[in-house]
Amino acid sequence: MKSIKKFLLVALLLTVAGYTYAKPVLVVKVSSSEIVDRHLSGFNAVNVAGPFDVVITQGSTESVKVEAPSDVMNRILTEVNGGILKVYSKHDITNWGNFFGNHKKIVIYVVAKDLNAVSITGSGDVTFRDGLTTNSLRLKISGSGDMTGKIDVKSLESSISGSGDMRLAGHANTSTVSLVGSGDYTARNLETATTMIRLTGSGDAYVNASEKIDAALHGSGDIHCSGNPKNVSKSKSGSGDIYVN
Repeated sequence: MKSIKKFLLVALLLTVAGYTYAKPVLVVKVSSSEIVDRHLSGFNAVNVAGPFDVVITQGSTESVKVEAPSDVMNRILTEVNGGILKVYSKHDITNWGNFFGNHKKIVIYVVAKDLNAVSITGSGDVTFRDGLTTNSLRLKISGSGDMTGKIDVKSLESSISGSGDMRLAGHANTSTVSLVGSGDYTARNLETATTMIRLTGSGDAYVNASEKIDAALHGSGDIHCSGNPKNVSKSKSGSGDIYVN
């Protein structure tokens, strides 16, 4: 009787082992990337919603090109509405990591004659390739996206809400900065005459002003101002500090 029980136990274990070994393996198909010209023009602002890498270049001929795997190309939407180039995803896909699997990054190449506003919602990244020159410019990050580049403007408005980071260099006559959350604003190489900054949260800010700095801090973040401004106005509440030199 014991021999029969042992035989049945061994047979059961072999069956389970065989079943486990035979389980199907999930294979993720990775499509090759392609570049598609969307034939868009007539915009002076860019709004990005989604985990896209957007490369903006200033030039005489406007264009919008998308580099992405062929099987997801039709899920990336680009349109111009009211002078705003909008880049977003079809069907409001929220979990891009699961959707794209092992796909390569999606890159949007934008050539603009002139821009006065660039905004990111979500985790997208925007880069100003070769710099951006314009009269006035509004830059906005809502979420965890990043914005990087060199600019040359008369008037600049920058805002971060969330954990995104903004890294700027170049020149601006006047600059207004608003930070809410844990995002960082790094613009020590952005020379300005006058900067006004309001920081609420744990983010850090680095600015450069030669004439006037007006800084207000609420929270644990720090504000660092270089440029040795002649006129200094600062106020703070919380554990953060304001440094001017």
